[in-house]
Amino acid sequence: MASALEKLRRHLDRVPFLRGTGPVSYDYGQWVDTTHHTLVTLFGEGSAEEQGFLEIVGEGAEARGWGLPLAPEHPWGMLARLERAEQYLRELLSKVEQKAET
Repeated sequence: MASALEKLRRHLDRVPFLRGTGPVSYDYGQWVDTTHHTLVTLFGEGSAEEQGFLEIVGEGAEARGWGLPLAPEHPWGMLARLERAEQYLRELLSKVEQKAET
């Protein structure tokens, strides 16, 4: 079974692919949904980790990427959300790594 670190790394490793494809809203939406599910599984529904991610990507199908425009210059476009989500996951991964070392 994959550890929490491995699961978070897999989601983070997918970001360059998403960025390289545009991202395509379908792929981005799937990534958001699976990442969100992983965070709920690892940290619990309503956890600070889950809520922090939802604040970045939004709530509801449309806000989470399903049909969301790329909108490169808009702070709530898909690219901006992906950038913020990537940074958030990097920080979360770092915290989990530090916790695992103690």
